[in-house]
Amino acid sequence: MKLIIVESPTKAKTIENYAGKGFKVISSKGHIIDLPEKVMGINIEKNFEADFKPIPSKNKIIANIKEEAKKCDTIYIATDPDREGEAIAYHISSVIDKKGKDVSRVLFYEITKGGIAKGLGNPMDINENLVESQYARRILDRIVGYMVSPFLWRAVKQGLSAGRVQSVALRLICEKEEKIESFKSKTTFKVRGHFKKEADEFFADLVEYNNSKAAFTEEKSAKEIEALLSKSKFHIDALKQEKKEVKSHPPFTTSTLQQTASNALNYTAKKTMSIAQELYEGVEIDGALTGLITYMRTDSTRINDDAVKSVRTYIKENFTDKYMSQSVNIFKSGKMSQDAHEAIRVTDVNLTPEKAEKFLSKEQHRLYSLIWKRTIACQMANAVYAYTTVDIRGDEFLFRGVGNQLLFEGFMKIYSYGDFRDLKNLIPSMEKNDKVDLKSSEVRKEETQPPSRYTDATLVKALEAKGIGRPSTYAAIIDILMKRDYMIKEKRYFKPTELGKVVNKVLVNYFSETINVDFTAKMEGELDQIEQGKIKRNDLLKEFYSEFSKSLKNAETNKKEVKTLIEEKTSEVCDKCGSPMIIKWGRFGKFMACSNYPKCSNTKQIEEENEKIDELCPECSKPLTVKRGRFGKFIACSDYPKCKYTRNFSSGIKCPKCGEGDLIERQSAKKRTFYGCSKYPKCDFATWSKPEKKKCKECGYEGAEIKKDEYVCLKCKAKEKINQNENAE
Repeated sequence: MKLIIVESPTKAKTIENYAGKGFKVISSKGHIIDLPEKVMGINIEKNFEADFKPIPSKNKIIANIKEEAKKCDTIYIATDPDREGEAIAYHISSVIDKKGKDVSRVLFYEITKGGIAKGLGNPMDINENLVESQYARRILDRIVGYMVSPFLWRAVKQGLSAGRVQSVALRLICEKEEKIESFKSKTTFKVRGHFKKEADEFFADLVEYNNSKAAFTEEKSAKEIEALLSKSKFHIDALKQEKKEVKSHPPFTTSTLQQTASNALNYTAKKTMSIAQELYEGVEIDGALTGLITYMRTDSTRINDDAVKSVRTYIKENFTDKYMSQSVNIFKSGKMSQDAHEAIRVTDVNLTPEKAEKFLSKEQHRLYSLIWKRTIACQMANAVYAYTTVDIRGDEFLFRGVGNQLLFEGFMKIYSYGDFRDLKNLIPSMEKNDKVDLKSSEVRKEETQPPSRYTDATLVKALEAKGIGRPSTYAAIIDILMKRDYMIKEKRYFKPTELGKVVNKVLVNYFSETINVDFTAKMEGELDQIEQGKIKRNDLLKEFYSEFSKSLKNAETNKKEVKTLIEEKTSEVCDKCGSPMIIKWGRFGKFMACSNYPKCSNTKQIEEENEKIDELCPECSKPLTVKRGRFGKFIACSDYPKCKYTRNFSSGIKCPKCGEGDLIERQSAKKRTFYGCSKYPKCDFATWSKPEKKKCKECGYEGAEIKKDEYVCLKCKAKEKINQNENAE
């Protein structure tokens, strides 16, 4: 009997279908060894010695791995083909008694019969450089999480987190918001003419008047110029026509899949990766679990020769010859690419989205369709369109019109996401000096727009372009910033919260040398060099810590100034002593306090503006807003009083006492915020602490309060040290 060990139960079932008799497949269910939960586990003085230990909750799984390994002479460790997978493989290997055993590392890039046969046919040793690189990343993140987060707890409030990469991403979001807030719009007025050539109509914009640029700061000036147009006769002064080709896209990388799924399907990065994982590990097709796509964590645009041949054969059999590229399309990967393995593609081009639909959930089908189309399109012919620019002159006026027209769709026949932008201005065939008639005109107001906030797609693109994190970490970075309430999502855009801005302000002021784009990108490059065997793990850690420790020492020396840094002046005066009131941060968030403290301890709650949420009223379809009433937050229709729809503002956590109601924000008689059961007075459960959606390892209830540096289960009161693993990246 031969044993295959993977980390995912679903993956284990799929592989079992293909491996056949003589193989047993078991799962480690992820990591079995990690740094301890309740202490940092890194001895900086002893050359960054890391205390990796078996995870207590995995003791039964470890025992099962040992027991099954005893029964088999040949053991294949087939965890995911990346740094983290290599570290898991290393730990699995370390718990197995290898005496008299043939223990090998194998890589499955696709969970298909061919992919498994290929992996088993190429056994290898565990790549220690990959493990070293993953250890270095893990230790870096643990040092930052465990040393900076407590500083934030003292400076701002308990339960906050900082991360080596997470905090740089937050900095990008906050810096973008600063640009938006400081942006000053400029207004110009332009004249557009609607022209006619026989039966064809098109438009052109006035670009020059009397040899000067025709953009006006006042509407009156533009209208005066427009009034003169009726006196002029117009003719074609210049006409330029050219054909342009658009090359098909490369197959998906992790980054481009996340970006495209965000733009085309409105999926978050986390959702995209979760569904992609399901498609990779296996979906039941005709009674058997089948892997539908290749491994979804990659930065390569390369696909293997057999896959290219399959794609080109499919195109040849299902389209005319003109739709296939004349030669094989080869795409360059990005400059930061490790090119460790293939791009993301479907495993069987003949399993079309139409054929696969009945086996997939709606969300799986949408993502599979996207990947299938991109896989096929990468070997199709270029799209071709005509691009026309026309200059129209009449006396002192010069108009310019631009239009385009798709001539040959090429790869866009199957995949048209984001390529062709129809200008909706079909300029007819004309010759120089041809006369055209001005049918009508209008003055158009144009305002410069502030920079756009990041979306899932643009944030992932920025992280990749700046070398922050790696494709496998983008979804986790976004998720942790949302979970920590450092940013919110308004429609599709990320906006930093007040808490996020305060945390960023503290980090930028005290840790700017290490929490910045250049330093983080440099670290990523050096992690790659560890993987390539060019530098040693401890050399990287020493370099990092030499800079980081300076920032930490400076922060600790000046910690009294931190509270002052985040205070905000207000125009209000204390109603008890007449001193100015200031905004401070405490355990329950922002509040207003007297600047004459400790002589005067007067505080008051800040009245917040109504906050819109990304949801429509079920009764009138107007936007819903978050309001604050005498009993705390609640959700109401923005069209009040016409529409009186309201509902409780739920934390999304079930009551630990009755299990029926939700925990909702309320206010005491003294206007102090607390959280109580929505079934009150039937259920009287209440807590002063804001509940966190944290699953208890003892009773399984999903809800905890933060006390100092611990999670405390609201149901069974079990305590768990706040794990800096959550701050990874």
